[in-house]
Amino acid sequence: MGCHKNSKTGDYHCHRGNSSSSSSGSTVKAAPRNEASFNFALATLLGGQTEVSYSYNYGQSGNTPLTASVRIDIVTDEYVIEGGLDKRSSLDSIQQAVFASTLSGKEPAVAVYDTDGMWGKYEQRIWTVANELGVKFFWFDGIKLKLLKKHETRTNGNQ
Repeated sequence: MGCHKNSKTGDYHCHRGNSSSSSSGSTVKAAPRNEASFNFALATLLGGQTEVSYSYNYGQSGNTPLTASVRIDIVTDEYVIEGGLDKRSSLDSIQQAVFASTLSGKEPAVAVYDTDGMWGKYEQRIWTVANELGVKFFWFDGIKLKLLKKHETRTNGNQ
């Protein structure tokens, strides 16, 4: 199965091969399954761009400035968004979004990409910290996007 953006329509879709395609080679819309495809789908939905780098100075060695860069998953007119799958590896997403925010002047946001259809322990941890710090929290399954606010609560059966 291959997923990509249709350059003519702007839609994100996946080809399923022979299993569900017609003789004309039609495509079937499907939710992305890896972080890069989720980032692309969310950036397309929000009118943003993916994989944007920001350079920064972190010191000096003699007369030479020490520089590095941070890459953020999605940048829109308003937000720098660090996205990640609903796994442990996404726990650093808030730090990266907040740091990129200081460099870009944009609002920090995190996006957790739902791969299992459940509100889990990593979503809860990231959502709790995002609320405490005032960072926007997006929950995205590849098709539906939810912006969760502080007063909302999530449970496994309540999506």
